[in-house]
Amino acid sequence: MIDRAEVVATAAAWMQARGWKRKLAKQRGREQSLFEHTLIEIDVLLQVLAILANGRHYGLSAAEHRILLAAVFAHDVGKETDEWQRYVRADGPYVPHILPELTRRIVPELCIALGLEDCAEHVQVVMARCAEFHHSKPGRSDGAIMEAMLGAEGSEAQESTDRFLALAHIVRGIDHFASASTPADAVEAIVEDPALGHHLKVARHEVLVRGVSTTFVHRAAQAAFEAQHWKPLLYFSTGTVYAADPKSNPEPPGLDGVRTALKSAIDEAIGRDVRQLMVGSPTGNILPKPELVSFAECKDYLAVAGRKISTSSFAKKPAAARRKVVSEYWRLKGEAAVPSDADVEREAGRISQAQPEMLVFKFFKAIVDPERIPTLGAGGAALAKKSYEEVFGQGSWAALQSTSTLMPAKDMVKTVDYFWSLPGGAVGHAAVKTVAELPSDARLQLLVDLLDRVAQSGFAGRQSPRAELSQRMAEAFAGDLLWPAARKDARHEAAAQLDHYSRSKPYAGKEAAAAVYLCPICNAPFDRESGKKASADFIDNPQTHTNRGVSHGSFGYVMVCSVCYYERLLLQVLLGSRPAEIITLLPRLNLGPVRGERLVEFVRQWVEAAKGQMRGDSGSAEFGFSFGFTDQVARNLGAHDPAALQPDELVSLFSYRFTPDTQKRRRREALKRLREEFDDNLDAARAASDQSFVSWDAAVDALIENRVQQHEFRAIRREVFRLYETVHLICQTPNMIFIPLSYPVAAGDDESETSKGLRRLYVSLLLSLVFDASVAIHQEGEPVDLSATSGAAYVPSLPAVRGLVGHEWVPMAEAERLLLRIGAASLLVRDTGLPERAALYQVLSTDPAERLARRIEENWRKKQQQRLLSPDQVRWIETLVAGQRKEVD
Repeated sequence: MIDRAEVVATAAAWMQARGWKRKLAKQRGREQSLFEHTLIEIDVLLQVLAILANGRHYGLSAAEHRILLAAVFAHDVGKETDEWQRYVRADGPYVPHILPELTRRIVPELCIALGLEDCAEHVQVVMARCAEFHHSKPGRSDGAIMEAMLGAEGSEAQESTDRFLALAHIVRGIDHFASASTPADAVEAIVEDPALGHHLKVARHEVLVRGVSTTFVHRAAQAAFEAQHWKPLLYFSTGTVYAADPKSNPEPPGLDGVRTALKSAIDEAIGRDVRQLMVGSPTGNILPKPELVSFAECKDYLAVAGRKISTSSFAKKPAAARRKVVSEYWRLKGEAAVPSDADVEREAGRISQAQPEMLVFKFFKAIVDPERIPTLGAGGAALAKKSYEEVFGQGSWAALQSTSTLMPAKDMVKTVDYFWSLPGGAVGHAAVKTVAELPSDARLQLLVDLLDRVAQSGFAGRQSPRAELSQRMAEAFAGDLLWPAARKDARHEAAAQLDHYSRSKPYAGKEAAAAVYLCPICNAPFDRESGKKASADFIDNPQTHTNRGVSHGSFGYVMVCSVCYYERLLLQVLLGSRPAEIITLLPRLNLGPVRGERLVEFVRQWVEAAKGQMRGDSGSAEFGFSFGFTDQVARNLGAHDPAALQPDELVSLFSYRFTPDTQKRRRREALKRLREEFDDNLDAARAASDQSFVSWDAAVDALIENRVQQHEFRAIRREVFRLYETVHLICQTPNMIFIPLSYPVAAGDDESETSKGLRRLYVSLLLSLVFDASVAIHQEGEPVDLSATSGAAYVPSLPAVRGLVGHEWVPMAEAERLLLRIGAASLLVRDTGLPERAALYQVLSTDPAERLARRIEENWRKKQQQRLLSPDQVRWIETLVAGQRKEVD
C-alpha cells in the first residue's frame, strides 16, 4: 500500500528543493506554481488509484502503480527551464516543455526520492515515456509509442509496456482534470475523458460565495457527499469535486441532504456561549439579537444586563445634570417641593446605585415582549404580566411598559421604587424591613432571580427563538448552493428580478408592509417579511442615503435581506463581537485532498500558536503579537525562505518585545492590583494561591511567569498584560479559511489608510508564500470577489495602493519581489524622518529610490549627526531600486 501523506510530503520536499515553488506552471486565467500543479496531480492520482487498480477497471499491477506515480510527477518537468519560465511570463518566445532528454534524466532521481530504487531501468524508461506522452497529438508521439512497444525485454518489461498507451492516457486525463478552473469544468474533464470517464464517477457541489456562512455550506455539502460514500477529489474556493467507483452505483445527495447537514453544523455553532452578545446599549436597543434568545439562559442575560452600567456612573455627572434628574424624579412621584442641595445629593446617590437594576428591568421588558419574541405569543406575555404583578403589585406591569430607553428619573419611579419598597420578608430577606436596605450586590441578585422566575412563567411550554433560528439559517444559506439545487427557469427569474428592481427604488430607506427591496450587500431581491432593518451592529452607517433610493424625501434605515443578516449574526456568534478585519485564504486554483487537509492543519497550528502567545501560555509576558509592525516582521524574516517556515516560526515573525519602560509600568500596575485584591495582606495572597511568596515582588514574578492558576491572579495577569486572543479561526474545509481579527492591521491609529493598506498587503503576501494560497485581508462586509481570485494576494482597494502596485491581485511572479520591497521600505521609514502618517507610501513611491540615501543623510544632519549609510540601509535601498528596474523592464 502507498502511504499517501508520506508520498505527498516526499514529493513536496523534492520539488521545493528544486525551486518549483518559484516557478509557474500556469498563468493564463488563474495562476498556479509548478510545485502546486504537480503536487495536486499526485494527490488526485493517489486518491483514485484504488479505484483504477481494481480488477473491474484497469487492474493495475504494482509496477504500473510506480509508473503512473513517477509519470505524473515528471510530466511537466520541462516547465522548470528558464526558457519556458520566460515564455509563460510573456518575457520570451514560445518553447516546448516536453523535453525527452530532461525527463529521462529526472526519472531515476524521482525513483530514488520516492523510494522506488528497485525499479528496473526499462521500467524507468516507460515512466519517462508516459510523462512525455501527456500532451500527445496524432503523429507527434508515434515514435515514443513504437519505441515503447519494441524496446521491452523480459516478462516484467512486457507487463510494464503492454498498456503503455492506457497508462499514458491516465496521466493525460489527470493533468487535464487538475488544470480545470471550476468544479463544473473539472467534472466535464473526467466525463469526457476516454481513459477516466468509464472508470470514475464524479460529482460536484458549487456555491455562491457569501462569506463565513460559505464555509458551513461547503462543510455540509461535503458531509452529505461523504455520507453517500463519495470521496473529495479536488477543492475549489467555489466548490468540491467528488469521486466514486461507478460499479457501486453511487448517487449524489439531494438538496435536502445538504440542508440537514447544514442545520446540524449551525446548531453546533450557535450553541456556544452568547451571553455577552445578548445585552445591547443602555440608551438604545437593549435586545439587539432576539433570534438568539434561549429561554433557559434568561437569568444569565439579566445578570449581564446588571453589569452593563456602573453604580457610580450617574453620581459622576455634573451637578446641574443631577439636579435636573432629581427634580424630574420628584415631579413624577408627585412631590411639589423643590429639592435642596442635600436632597439632590441623597437622591442622586440612590439613583446611581439603582442604575444596574434599571438595566435589568429594561432587558426583562424586552425579553417578555411578544413583538420581539414571537414564540412567546400573547398568552405567554399575559402569564408574565400576571406573575409580575403578583410580585411587584397591581399596576406595576403598566408602569414597566411605559418605560423605553434609559431615563433615570422615570425608571426610578416606574420600576425601581416598586422593587425597593417590597417587604424583605416577602422576598426571603426577613432581616430587613424593605428591599432598599439590602446591600447593592444582594439586591441586584435578588432582582435577577425574581425577574427570571416571572419570565419563566411566561416561557413555560414555549419554544425558544434560538431553536427555530438554525432551521431558518440552514434554509437561507442552502439558497447559496448552485449545485445541487432546484431547477429554475432562468428567463422567468431574470424577468422577476427586473420587475422587482423597477419597484424597489421608492422604498429604499423606508419600512412599509408592501415594500420591496434590493439588498445593498448581495443585491438579492426581497420583501418586508424576508428582510431586516440594518443596525450599526451589522452594517456601517445604516442611515446613510444610497443611490438606490429616491434623491429627495425621508430616509430611515437601510434594509438588508435575511440571508445577509444571518451571515453577520453567525460571524458575531462565532467571535462574540464584530471583527475589525478578516484574513481569507483560498486555493489559488484548486487543491487535492491530502494537500487540502495539510493546509487546514497548518493554518490551525499557526493560529493556535499565535493564540498561545497572546494568552502568555509560555510563561512570558514580555512579548506582544502584531501584524502591523512590518519593519519588525521584515527584520525577523531576514533571509529566511517564507515557503519553508513552520507555524511556530511564523508566529515569531509577528512577535515583538515590549520596551523596558512598558514592562516596568505593567509590573507596577500588577503589583498595585494584587495588593488591592488581597487588601495588602500577603498571607491572604499566599493562602489563595497556595504559594509561599517571600514578598510581594515574588508574587508578581509568579504572576508574570504564569505559575499561579488561582482565578484572581490569572484575571489580573490577563488584564494588566493585555493577554487577549485577537486572532480567531473559522475553517470547515480547505475551500475557504477565514481568520477574523479583533484589531486592524496597522502600526498606529494615526496612520493613513494608504499606509494601513500597504501593511495589509505585506501580511497577505507573506501568508500567501507561506501557505501556498491566495490571501485577502479586508474589512468585514468589504466587496471582495473571493470567487475570482487570480493571484497571490489581494491589493486593498485604495487608489494610491492600487496605483503603486498596478494590480487588483498581485501575480505570483511578483509576490516575493513586492514583499521584499515593502519590507525594505518599512525598515527605512524611521531613518528618513518623514511624517509617520504616510511615510511608508512615500518611501515606496520615491523614484528613483536612490534619492532615499540623500534623504537619510539630510535627516541626520538635522539631528546634528554625521554618519554614513550602514550596509543594511544600502541593501534595503538596493532592494527598492531592483524592484523599480524590474517594473521598467
